[in-house]
Amino acid sequence: MSVYMPFQTYDARTDRADLSVTGFVLDIDRFASHDGPGIRTAVFLKGCPLACAWCHSPESQRADPELVYQSRRCTACWSCIDVCPTGALSRGLHEGREFVVLDRTACTECGACTEVCYPGALTMAGRRVTVGELADDVVRDRAFFESSGGGITVSGGEPAAQPTFTYNFLAACRERNVHTALQTTGYARWEIVSRLSSAADLVMYDVKFIDDTLHHHYTRVSNRQILENLRRLVTEHDNVLVRIPCISGVNDSPEQIGDAARVLTEIGVTAVELMPYNAAAGAKYDWVGRSYAFADRETQTEEYMKRLVEIARERGLTVRAA
Repeated sequence: MSVYMPFQTYDARTDRADLSVTGFVLDIDRFASHDGPGIRTAVFLKGCPLACAWCHSPESQRADPELVYQSRRCTACWSCIDVCPTGALSRGLHEGREFVVLDRTACTECGACTEVCYPGALTMAGRRVTVGELADDVVRDRAFFESSGGGITVSGGEPAAQPTFTYNFLAACRERNVHTALQTTGYARWEIVSRLSSAADLVMYDVKFIDDTLHHHYTRVSNRQILENLRRLVTEHDNVLVRIPCISGVNDSPEQIGDAARVLTEIGVTAVELMPYNAAAGAKYDWVGRSYAFADRETQTEEYMKRLVEIARERGLTVRAA
């Protein structure tokens, strides 16, 4: 089954999911309340073509599994040092506390250390699963979906970076009568965005900037394809929610939100969600050995977010702050 063929409407009678397709899953978040209506099971996939400077899940950006090290969980049992084949792990001491020191320049991410790290300080982010295995896993939460009007949400990373896996997983959930939602940046060929959206009851579509220069500066890609795909999507899908991550001092000025609301209205968007900056993301960068440029940013106040909501509403949009 190819995701590249034009496909407008998912039909479970003729377009059955291929349960044998495999993909890389980063994490599964059960009882999620911010990823669509009701109680949801959110599935986060590995790999993203964007490199957002504020990304709240830096471990999701790479397409392959990678080593995550949370030093605060280390109990200094030294078991990982004994099994490391490259000597990338050593003993460390700071302010009277012993812990393992990781030299990422020597690490090959073979994962041997994670197999003996019982406290979970060393883990591999990303595992390969089949569509069938994942669908069977999430459908266990059906009772919570049915009682709350919830379902499953596929997020990332970027689901369109694994289009065949994402499509078949959404289709498998549809076949099990589970509500499906897709979170996407829209940065993919139109055929892929259209195909994936056809199997989603709700599409949550990120728009970070209207200005292409700023978009490229902060995400390393142009937004031209993203906006064009959105323009086409709203004519094809009747349940599209645009989400704007409001990053303090970057894209959250009243002028920027007003400009975004104007353009989105012209495109045909009717519903927007403004998401305040998540200041807790910084710790994850240390886990993957990266620095975080937005560590000094603070979450917007409730009053400021209300102001932005009103600005967008003045353009005729249905708006709420997350």
